Amino acid sequence: GAPSGEEGGAALMVKEGVMDNPKIDAIFGIHINAQTEIGKIKYKSGSFMAAADWFTIKVKGKQTHGSQPWLGVDPIAVASQIITGLQMIVSRQSELTKAPVVITVGKINGGVRENIIPEEMTMAGTIRTLDDQMQKDVHERIKTTAQKIAESMGATAEVSIETKTLVTYNTPELVKQMLPSLEKAIGKENVYETEWTTGAEDFSYYRLKAPAFFFNVGGMPRGKNVKDAAPHHTPDFYIDDSRLDVGIKAFCNIVFDYQPTAKTARISNDKIPMEILSEQVSVENYFPAQFFDVPFQPFGFESAFAF
Repeated sequence: GAPSGEEGGAALMVKEGVMDNPKIDAIFGIHINAQTEIGKIKYKSGSFMAAADWFTIKVKGKQTHGSQPWLGVDPIAVASQIITGLQMIVSRQSELTKAPVVITVGKINGGVRENIIPEEMTMAGTIRTLDDQMQKDVHERIKTTAQKIAESMGATAEVSIETKTLVTYNTPELVKQMLPSLEKAIGKENVYETEWTTGAEDFSYYRLKAPAFFFNVGGMPRGKNVKDAAPHHTPDFYIDDSRLDVGIKAFCNIVFDYQPTAKTARISNDKIPMEILSEQVSVENYFPAQFFDVPFQPFGFESAFAF
């Protein structure tokens, strides 16, 4: 899993070969979600979760006394104009009928005391996109917007952007293949396709190496709905964990049912180090029988996949 702080560790894991030894045919991921009804699974074929980028903008002005602002250049005033300008990228410059775009400034630092206009200030935030070309376009627009606004007011703006996650993309063929397994696990009426989400996942890096399927299991508190359930990373965040068995059932049915196909497998079975995976395993020792809709049987892995 990700290291503490949710910085994300998948990119480094992929770089160090976690998907290569043994070679992975397909990878599956699950995340509990406070805005999904308990007992339900939601997914989306194709682009599911947004790419997340972090940006920092350093605005440099000219320090002066607060009683004589005309003798300096106020970076705080410039920054406020930049923040407004960034939202024009979202509302007036992005083709929102194609995919959503989010630009959020989450941190501002600047100033030393009440009666001094500082020399510089820094803001930082996040960008969320669901389309690779839109991501590139938004990056360029942020740089241009910040620099031109600063220039127009006698200041300068240094913009840096760091990619944190890619678009979490669910391979359509793999989704189609494994959807019956989810429906068998908890009932067809409890599995539904949702719209894309502007949340992000570093699971997205795994799909660079193998077909991927990432989905959410419900943890919304009883009596809440999507609008009033506290979202993740907020002080009121709360998960109803009474139906965690949904995720266990889903994964265990995937284990039993998954077989690589020409469309979903990128490597053939003869390239997998079978000596690592051929040991007969009885999962009866790990999960109670009521988690499954099929009888327990010892099974051997015929292909490599990961969760």
